[in-house]
Amino acid sequence: MKLASVLATATLLAFLAACGGGAGSPEDAVKGFIDAVKAGDGAKAAGYLSSNALAELDEQLITLKDDPAMAVMALTSMGVEVTEAEVKDWKAEDFFAALIETEVMRAELEEELDVTVTGSEVDGEEACVFITTSDGDEEEVDMILENGQWKIFEMPN
Repeated sequence: MKLASVLATATLLAFLAACGGGAGSPEDAVKGFIDAVKAGDGAKAAGYLSSNALAELDEQLITLKDDPAMAVMALTSMGVEVTEAEVKDWKAEDFFAALIETEVMRAELEEELDVTVTGSEVDGEEACVFITTSDGDEEEVDMILENGQWKIFEMPN
């Protein structure tokens, strides 16, 4: 069931990755990520992940690459059209983008992406963005300024 764990982590990442690849403020980056996910623009959404976050996701992608036939079966059930050869060649950005581009993922994340950005604290090249979910829960998203753009710092546990 490691494959299910990897897919669940990727789903959680898609929600928690609400920060990243935009110039401007950390809040703008959060909003940009959410807009990209809602629009099904997986490549743009993946651009909001830091090199550190992508490296962590790439470690989890190894599980998919270890059994590409099982990965294809599981991913196909989620609406991802991919071949075994493509899975073997995937980079973290490709995997993340493929998930974000599915109707299944966007439907699953729709309610979770109903957040309000309430502010941020910036300390040099690090920032924390504060969001409030539709349930009223307050959450924080750690970010890093990487090559002049705000990006999610790390993968959730």
